[in-house]
Amino acid sequence: MSLSAVVCFVACHGGPADHFATFAEALVEKGYTVQIHATGSALNKLKDREITPFSLDEKDAAIAVAKRCAEAAVVITDVGHAFDIPLQKALADYAPNAVRFAYYDNPEPYVPGGYSAVAAKVMTAAQRVLFANANLVKTPIYEAPGQEVLLATEKRIGLGYYPISQAEKIAKRRASDHKQIRTQLFSKYSLQDQGEKVLVYAGGNNDEYFSKAFPAFLQFLGEAAKKTDLSNFVVVLQQHPGAKEKNLDTTLALQWLDQQGQKTGVPRFFISELNSDDAQVVADGMLYYQTSMGPQFVLAGIPTIQVGHNIYEDILVKNALCSVAIDANEFLHAVTHLQRDVEVESGYEAIKQGLGISSDWADRLEQAIKTFGKFSCGSANKFN
Repeated sequence: MSLSAVVCFVACHGGPADHFATFAEALVEKGYTVQIHATGSALNKLKDREITPFSLDEKDAAIAVAKRCAEAAVVITDVGHAFDIPLQKALADYAPNAVRFAYYDNPEPYVPGGYSAVAAKVMTAAQRVLFANANLVKTPIYEAPGQEVLLATEKRIGLGYYPISQAEKIAKRRASDHKQIRTQLFSKYSLQDQGEKVLVYAGGNNDEYFSKAFPAFLQFLGEAAKKTDLSNFVVVLQQHPGAKEKNLDTTLALQWLDQQGQKTGVPRFFISELNSDDAQVVADGMLYYQTSMGPQFVLAGIPTIQVGHNIYEDILVKNALCSVAIDANEFLHAVTHLQRDVEVESGYEAIKQGLGISSDWADRLEQAIKTFGKFSCGSANKFN
């Protein structure tokens, strides 16, 4: 006879959904019953698993999800979607016996574009907060620049998880599959491969990205092409899964192409139909403004450039592990001096420390569940 508990995960975003999938597998191996509820881009990330989908458009959706979690000992939600706020309240009302965790998946203490403002409300409503970056247990968390979230230390739990294994997998595929994916990419767009550098822009999904960072990138690209012939580059926009519905960045890119696309020296520009992994495999350089995937790019051995309207002091920037471009001249210098080989080992420890990684993250997760969750006797190892 062993102690067991039902653990429910509720995912609205693709990033934490990836993490939840890994957590679920670890917990099932430890004998827990796991249920996953997901929607939107998170649902797509988890499509190969047994999950319960839900719709944000459904009336009283938060209540409906909370009722599905009524028998759980622990419920873990993500923090970056506004739905998580009423969900935490609904869980308190309709799943009162469940301990409510919020999972802060981003490695940074402040994330621009609305994530942190929403996360602050979710974390305040939750009973406990799990941090992927274990360092954030002891450092200030901000809902806005200079505005700290009042979150008691005893409410914080550091897990120390980051999908480094994914970066290692991509690094291996860059050695084995790069040529094949490149051939497919060039064939898709009827391009003759003349040795062009492929720049992949990893898109975001928040107001700051749409209104400031991505427009700045397009501006830099046009200005740089006036100074130097950039026709030996191919630019691919890899959209954030959550951005595809409104397609705001696609609209901006198409407008830019209408104005700039036929000019001499301008690189060819396409909206990617590749998945995220294949895009990283084919990339000669990754461009981004704010994404929790940034460390993964570097760990996979890809030259990486932060491009935007201002500098975002993330782990890569703080440790000088990427180039930074906040004007056309810096952008031009960065893309024309892409590192041929990224010294992953030299940056590995800095990234590992910055991400607050702990090899025992699964044990830490279980300890949190055992400490705060309510158990029943019996055994369970079903993955629902």
